[in-house]
Amino acid sequence: MNRLSSLLQDADPLRHDRPRDDADRERIRQIVLRAPAADRSTRPARARLRLLGAAAAIVIAGAGALGHQLGTFGTTRVFAAVRFEVRLAEERPIPGLVVAQIGDSGRLIYLHPEIVVSNDDIEQAWVFQDPPGFGVAVTFLPSAADRMRQATTAHLGRPLAILIDGHVVSVPTVRGAVSDSAVINGAFTQAEAKRIADGIDRP
Repeated sequence: MNRLSSLLQDADPLRHDRPRDDADRERIRQIVLRAPAADRSTRPARARLRLLGAAAAIVIAGAGALGHQLGTFGTTRVFAAVRFEVRLAEERPIPGLVVAQIGDSGRLIYLHPEIVVSNDDIEQAWVFQDPPGFGVAVTFLPSAADRMRQATTAHLGRPLAILIDGHVVSVPTVRGAVSDSAVINGAFTQAEAKRIADGIDRP
């Protein structure tokens, strides 16, 4: 079987041409440079139509590819701007729990590693007035409400940690089973509360 280099040499239509000197190559180059202008005026209309058809096909294919990219972009998952988590917590350290500080208070809380609910579980979030500032209320999707109810029923009298962007902002004590809603009390300004509500709501 012939090697690839041999096949390429056999396919070269100029391999038997005599070597050309510089003057000959320059003469051919000038002929080639002048040829297109003269050729365009005499090119048959059918050939021009074929070229236009090919160009149109390329443009249509490009537009289709762009449309596909835009369509794909339109369905890409948009991630929430603010990360919201609810976790069970403990007042005292227990092996396997994660230590965290509550806001700027210096008080420590010990978080269970499992996230009970997060951004994907939120049905709606809104701002409410919570003197001396503002708070954020959220409602959960049905599946998340079930998880919250089960988790808090087994955690009565103990803390529940609400985290925003990885920081503990509120640690209410579970007084009864929590299911379909929660409140984030952080004495926020109205702008801060709106940023959190807009950011944790599902896209």
